[in-house]
Amino acid sequence: MNRRETLQRLGSVSVLGMFSNVLSSQTRGQHVRPFTVRGSGPALIVFDREPGGFYDQLADRYRVVAIEAAFITDNSPANIASFTADRVCADILAVADAAGVDRFAWFGFSFGSVAGLQLASRTNRLSALVCGGWPPLGGQYAETLAYTEEEAAQDRTTPALTFYRSLRGWPEREAVAKLTCPRMTFAGNKDEFVAGGQRIRIGPLLAEHRAELERMGWTVELIDAFGHGLGARPDVIMPILGRFLDPILLR
Repeated sequence: MNRRETLQRLGSVSVLGMFSNVLSSQTRGQHVRPFTVRGSGPALIVFDREPGGFYDQLADRYRVVAIEAAFITDNSPANIASFTADRVCADILAVADAAGVDRFAWFGFSFGSVAGLQLASRTNRLSALVCGGWPPLGGQYAETLAYTEEEAAQDRTTPALTFYRSLRGWPEREAVAKLTCPRMTFAGNKDEFVAGGQRIRIGPLLAEHRAELERMGWTVELIDAFGHGLGARPDVIMPILGRFLDPILLR
């Protein structure tokens, strides 16, 4: 696995998709991350993903607010220095405000799931939370931080270093147990890989914590035969989101 593939799997690199005929926030204010809006209905906020049109299947019934993810890969010193969990969550909420959205569902995959867990622990504005490609319990924050620190030691510092440093000491179990909005998590049952000598076990960890998460009120799905590449399969992910979100948000 090359370095770019490893960073993509850890959520440190995200490539962007764009919608056609969309509303952009670029004219709304320089401090709001660029985003696009498509569709109408209950709001769903996400980081944009490839392939292009990733969320098209939901835009017929949801107002999909897709945040351009370029700031995640912006390796400028200023962005790296400020890229804490608090700032990422503040950026997401600023987009919600700019889009005129009060309550919204959040979907994220990999890094987007980590950000979603942080967001859910900081605001009561979520109508639902869906975390793909990252276990809400047993998350390997220390291992991911170790990888990003090794990268930094080789003069390859990314914003992920600051982000995962800001999560040191985060009381995962306590925070996850306090969540009350409808919530779901899913991953491929073969989702595990090695990053810089760190073994990342997303699918197996979700399987190990499944019973406890379900007792906490999570809906849990393991998708057969998929690894972390599941994050690039809207044909698989969109039906999963629909099955969970539709009964909650469209009732």
